[in-house]
Amino acid sequence: MANYESLQNTFDLLVADRSQTPYAQLVVYKDGERVVNLAGKSDAAFSLDQNTPFLTFSVSKAFTACAILHLLEQGKIELDAPIAGYWPQFAYGGKETATIRHALTHQAGVPAPHLNRQILLWPFWSLVTWDLARTKAVYPPGTQTAYHLVNFGFILGEVVRRVSGLPIDQYLQKHFFLPLGLQNTWMRIPKSELKRSPKVFPASDDMRTSATLFNLRRTRRALIPAAGLHSTAHDLALFFQMLLDGGRANGHTFLKPETISMATSSQNEGYDAYVHYDMNWGFGFIIGGGSFRQGADPTKLTLGYGSSTATFSAMGMGTCMVWADRQKNIVTAFTCNGMLGNEGVNQRWATISNAVWDAVG
Repeated sequence: MANYESLQNTFDLLVADRSQTPYAQLVVYKDGERVVNLAGKSDAAFSLDQNTPFLTFSVSKAFTACAILHLLEQGKIELDAPIAGYWPQFAYGGKETATIRHALTHQAGVPAPHLNRQILLWPFWSLVTWDLARTKAVYPPGTQTAYHLVNFGFILGEVVRRVSGLPIDQYLQKHFFLPLGLQNTWMRIPKSELKRSPKVFPASDDMRTSATLFNLRRTRRALIPAAGLHSTAHDLALFFQMLLDGGRANGHTFLKPETISMATSSQNEGYDAYVHYDMNWGFGFIIGGGSFRQGADPTKLTLGYGSSTATFSAMGMGTCMVWADRQKNIVTAFTCNGMLGNEGVNQRWATISNAVWDAVG
C-alpha cells in the first residue's frame, strides 16, 4: 500500500537543510494520478509555490530531443542524414559525417571544445552557431561517445530553426508547451518571468563558478537548448506523463508511441569520454539499467533501486531530476536551486528516488 507520508518526510528533511536545498518542489504521478505535489523552502526570503519556475539545466536536453522527434515524424528530417544536409556550414573540420543520430547520442565529435570562449557567445544565437560550425571535430563523429554539454542543444536547435523556420524555444512553445498546458515552462524564459525564478545556490564549493555563471542575467535569458529550460516540477511531471501515455494528452497527440519507445530505449550504452563513466543514452534521455547500474549499490542508484531499462530520465547539473518508469507507471519530478557536485547530487537524487519507490509500495 502506498505511503506518501514518508515521502513528505523525506522531502521536508531535504528542504530543512538550507545549506543544500534552499528551495524545492516534488511531484509524483502513479497510474496517471498526481499523488504528491510539494513545494518547500528553508527561509522566507523568496516567494515559492508549485508555480515557481526553476532553472533545470540539462533536463532541457529531453525537451530539445522531442522537438527533433516531432520533425522526424513529419518526415522533415532523417536520423541518419548528415547535420550538414540541413545546416551546410556545419560541414567543416571533420564534422561532415556527423548525423542527427550522432547529435542525439553525444557522438557528433564536438563535446565541449573551447567552452570558456564559447560562454561569451551564448547570448547571441547567430554567433554561437557560427562559431560551432567553424569548430573542428575533436574525434571523428560516431567513433566515441562524449557528453555534448551545451553543443547538443546548439546543434539540434539550429537544425530545428533551419528546418521549421522557428527558433527552438518558439517551436516547443507552439507544438508542446501551449497545447499541453505548461504555463510555467520556457526554453528561453521571458524577461518578465525571470524575477519569479530563484537564483541557483552553490551548495558545494565545486559549484561556485557554475552558479555564478548561471545567475548572470544574460546567461539566464540566453537561448541554450541543452541547459536553459525553466520549469516547475508540476510541468516536468506533466510532460513525462504525456510521454508515458504514448504521446497523448489534453486531446492532442504530441508524438507517436513508437517514436517515444525508440527515444526512451537504450541507443548508446557504455563509457562516456566526457563524464568519465558509463552511461546509457537514449535520444536526449538517460536510460536506467544496463551499464548505468552495473556494480552499483542499488540504494545509491540515482533513479532508485526499482529502476531498470524501463526507466527513462533527464537530469540537470547538480539540481533537478525527472524520470518515468513504464513498468510501474510512475513519474517523479524534482526541482531545486541548491547545486551539488556529482557525489552529493547523486546521493540526493537517490534519496528522493528510493523514497518514491518505497512510497508506492
